[in-house]
Amino acid sequence: MTLPIDLDLLQKRKAIPAKLAQLSYTNPEKAIQLLRKWGEKQVPITPLYEEITQALNSDAQKEAI
Repeated sequence: MTLPIDLDLLQKRKAIPAKLAQLSYTNPEKAIQLLRKWGEKQVPITPLYEEITQALNSDAQKEAI
């Protein structure tokens, strides 16, 4: 059975709230900025997911230093 919606896209959409919550602990300003982008549908899901992931990775690297 083929789904009409890309499964990868659904998984990213599902992960965004948890990733934003995680980001809010280390970088609340960036988390709010990205939450607004998501809520206002300014950016498609995949680029938004990548931007959130990049922000999380950037914060993780800063903490490791």
